[in-house]
Amino acid sequence: MAARTIRVTATLPLAYVDELRELAKSNEIPSVNFAINEALDRYIKSRKAAQYDDLMRKAGQDKAFLKRTTDCAEDFRAIDGEVSGSW
Repeated sequence: MAARTIRVTATLPLAYVDELRELAKSNEIPSVNFAINEALDRYIKSRKAAQYDDLMRKAGQDKAFLKRTTDCAEDFRAIDGEVSGSW
């Protein structure tokens, strides 16, 4: 199933658009639109990864979270030893 799309107007530096058009003209990329979509996809993934890293860094400093995590791991230690192989 194709992703839903919406047309959006954006203001970009002319130099970027010219470069993308040249890349498309020389068949380095399928189209200017493709390159913009790919760049946005990478940017969004990068920002989400940074947000996740920040949350994990904060969790690593939260004594209550660390205690719950350690207690949970201890609770399952015996059970985990009963399972062999992979899930």
